Amino acid sequence: MNKYNDARVVITGAGSGIGRELVRQLYSHTKKILAVDNHPENLASLHAEFPALEGGLLADLSVKEGNDIILAWVLPRWKEVDFCFANAGIAFYAPAAEQNWKAMDRLFQLNVHSPIQLGLALKVAFPQQPFRHVITCSAIAYWAIPGYSLYSSTKAALLQWANCLWAEQAGDWLTLAFPISTNTSFFEVAGKNVPKAFPMQSPQHVARCMLQGAAQGKKKVFPSLLFQTLLGLNRVFFFLRPLAQRLEFIKLNCWIYKASQS
Repeated sequence: MNKYNDARVVITGAGSGIGRELVRQLYSHTKKILAVDNHPENLASLHAEFPALEGGLLADLSVKEGNDIILAWVLPRWKEVDFCFANAGIAFYAPAAEQNWKAMDRLFQLNVHSPIQLGLALKVAFPQQPFRHVITCSAIAYWAIPGYSLYSSTKAALLQWANCLWAEQAGDWLTLAFPISTNTSFFEVAGKNVPKAFPMQSPQHVARCMLQGAAQGKKKVFPSLLFQTLLGLNRVFFFLRPLAQRLEFIKLNCWIYKASQS
């Protein structure tokens, strides 16, 4: 963690879940953190817990102007950004035919366009400085789960964009993290009484893996060794992914039935 000593760090979605844990684990190493969130109460809570944070910024990254707010804060104050953790994101849970497709533009802006554009903008703004951009992707980019058609499409888009960048040998500054289900408010935001996938990790563990992976300059970070192992095993034991998806499909049907009874 020595690479984070006095580092200048931007964290989006910093007010809760993985983002808040990133702030918590970095706080003893640097106070030069710009914490970005879309909820003023989350920012107030952050500053109460971490009073020496250099910056807290209210920004809605589901609109194109959101990144401009971040850049307008960073450029006059800092001569460089060492790390940016683009962690903000949201999901919907429902059968594919009932997903909130009207919100598709906003969801892609938040989950895909914003993290990509923010990383590119910071790299252009400080071209001579070492920089590591870390995007919270998801295991769902590799392993589709029934109920998350819109969300999984955003994460798959991120992965393929990154794969192209790495293939062009132009992405040595980029890290993607692929957490599995994490014990945060993710499921409550995704929908009412959304079933939680198994297994589940703590945000503390995910944040620690992300920080370690970014410091080591890794392209991909898999906080779950089990998931990484299953990806490999599924190439031989090809029934593993369909079996897991079948279990999640049963959960989706149970959720639909309970919703119809309420």
